[in-house]
Amino acid sequence: MMRITAKTELYIISFALILASLVIGVFWALNRGDKPEYTLDQTSPISVAKPVTTETIAGSSKSEQATVTSVIPRGLTRLRESTTVNALILGDSIAESNGASNKDLLGWSTLVSNDLHRKYSGTIQWYFKTSAGASINDVLTLVPIATQDTDLIVLCLGHQDVGKLRLTEFKQKYEQLLVELKAKSPHADLFLVVEPPVKDTAENNRFFLYRKIILDLGLKHQLPVIDLWTAFINDPTPLSELLADGVNPNDKGYEVFAAEVLKRFDNYLLSAY
Repeated sequence: MMRITAKTELYIISFALILASLVIGVFWALNRGDKPEYTLDQTSPISVAKPVTTETIAGSSKSEQATVTSVIPRGLTRLRESTTVNALILGDSIAESNGASNKDLLGWSTLVSNDLHRKYSGTIQWYFKTSAGASINDVLTLVPIATQDTDLIVLCLGHQDVGKLRLTEFKQKYEQLLVELKAKSPHADLFLVVEPPVKDTAENNRFFLYRKIILDLGLKHQLPVIDLWTAFINDPTPLSELLADGVNPNDKGYEVFAAEVLKRFDNYLLSAY
């Protein structure tokens, strides 16, 4: 019995060695002289260098010139050209400079225009669709006024919705407004204004959460925000001396308003180039 077991083991070992030799031989025969194949995960195309001639250089120059001349300024960047920027202002009494002693001379938009005129070749034509007490529901009805030719849209609202709309409603409607305006004026630059604080502390506490919604939506949609709340608080002038009636800014307040607008406009124009 032991002899059979030993033989069996020997046969098994011999058979295994023969089989291994056959496998190695077949593998060697099949792969002799062949080159291995690899699959490259090439994420970018390979460019083939062409000989540089005067013709290719001239052609490249013409192509670059054509590309440069085909770029058309859009939105606020049109200020860099000798042309007119069509600006649409939507909002409440603060948007229309109520509280200024003379809106035409001392309103925030006039102060902004005067400063921009000294810096840039273009001018801004302001179109105000504003009214005292305007809420976001009122502004939503004005969306059809925006057109393909609108270059700039400034939204200045929020105070009138405090206590009238729940925070979730305000957020939903404000975001709806942003989406609809961009659909109507796809080339326009859209700026969001966080209105300044008022004299009433309780009102400011309520508005603070609405302010946060505007800031968050600006961040979400990558839109510049003109934060007048922070600008008024950080200004060395006491708040009471920046307000005409406890709500609307006075002449000094609109100077702070205009300075913040100019800061955001200048930053935006610098980042666009």
